[in-house]
Amino acid sequence: MKMPVINLALTNMNSKILIILCWLQLAACSTNTVIPFTPVAARPDQAVVYIYRPTEMANALYSPGLIVDDEFKLYLKNSVNNRLSLTPGEHLFAFQAEKKYSSLTPLALTLNAGTISYIRVTTSLKVKNTGSYEPYTRSFKFTPVEEPLALIEISQCCVDDSMGASDKNESDPAATKSSEEFSVDKTQNPFSH
Repeated sequence: MKMPVINLALTNMNSKILIILCWLQLAACSTNTVIPFTPVAARPDQAVVYIYRPTEMANALYSPGLIVDDEFKLYLKNSVNNRLSLTPGEHLFAFQAEKKYSSLTPLALTLNAGTISYIRVTTSLKVKNTGSYEPYTRSFKFTPVEEPLALIEISQCCVDDSMGASDKNESDPAATKSSEEFSVDKTQNPFSH
């Protein structure tokens, strides 16, 4: 049985329209709008440091801990930008030591009052090509970055971690437990009767 010529023409036209509409939707979804990163100014008696980790697939699931002057601050996650307010002077930025990392390079910086500094966290992953199994060689490194380059890189890669460790208020009501919340201390052992 033959299809009428008019139905065949409509089917071809409908499929072309469908393909064009799908292509337009995909093109609209793929546009990436880059929101420029604007740093928050430092107070006159403080120095601000933005630490960011650009998006990389190597070690993406690993987040080393940040230690500033022997004090734990936060975990350095992939594609995240963190703001730290510090006192002016010399500070040592280091990674929390863990056995799964082979090289964790620290950085010493002298910070001036009222200034903003930028540190990029770079990472590498190396695979040893040997006959026997050897774990991957994972490393992290701090790199000071000039402001114009840092602003571009942060805009393209990073989410602002507004709940960074240095900006949390210690009297945060969410951090204190309410008496109405569930607690294991308020439960009884059902098998104790």
